[in-house]
Amino acid sequence: MIALNIQSPRPHPARAFFHSEHILTRNSHMKIGFLGTGTIATAVVQALAPLGHQITVSERSAANAAMLNAAYENVVVASNADVAAAADVLFLGLMPDIARELLPALTFREGQRVISFIADLPLSEVQSLIGPATAESLVLPFPAIAQTRSPLIAFPQSDLVSDIFATHDVFNMKTEAEFRAMLSAQAVLSPVVQMLLTASDWAADKGAEATKAQDFLRSLIAANLSASPLTPLLQSLSTEGGYNARLHAHMDKADSFNDLKSGLDAL
Repeated sequence: MIALNIQSPRPHPARAFFHSEHILTRNSHMKIGFLGTGTIATAVVQALAPLGHQITVSERSAANAAMLNAAYENVVVASNADVAAAADVLFLGLMPDIARELLPALTFREGQRVISFIADLPLSEVQSLIGPATAESLVLPFPAIAQTRSPLIAFPQSDLVSDIFATHDVFNMKTEAEFRAMLSAQAVLSPVVQMLLTASDWAADKGAEATKAQDFLRSLIAANLSASPLTPLLQSLSTEGGYNARLHAHMDKADSFNDLKSGLDAL
């Protein structure tokens, strides 16, 4: 689903989850830590901080950490060791090699639950690095989560993840193979954005106002993808001789869609 800041968040579902032998309701304010404050982790902090959680972020990506601390009174910056000590729920937003080097040097405790954003580090390996804490789930958020309701993919399914991200769309993967397939498939987002930029730039060269062209195409894609499953949408855009059908035929003849499959296979 593509959203353009036009949807109101859904209310939290009325449920509770177990955490460190206590039951936390959807209204509970948790002690959350972030090791790494890159683009994705920063966006997740921006999504969670307004909910009132007590959040501690690491000094990595110092500019992002400082920005978050300045923007939210419930976000503090600390050393990696202090982040790990303060958090009941710990998010990992590190590169795999950094995680392998950093995590064994930190102290974790039983009852801590760890959610990893490190797609290329298997959860079993995360578990070996953070014991006696529990590696809860691999989760892939997207930058839009900072501004609007956004999809995430998660493996394995976790009530904790579903509760923390209750105002978003968590797509739980049943197997690691499904997670890996979706991890690659989501990479279509960047080429789609590039296609929209190319089309809007082309329209601007032909006389359209550049910002208007971008806004229109974003709205066009968001509205149509949100309103219909993909196959019937494609069928509805396939009127013989129409602009969409003619461009689709041009790209098909250029083998663009098979090239996309080859690119996905190569990831």
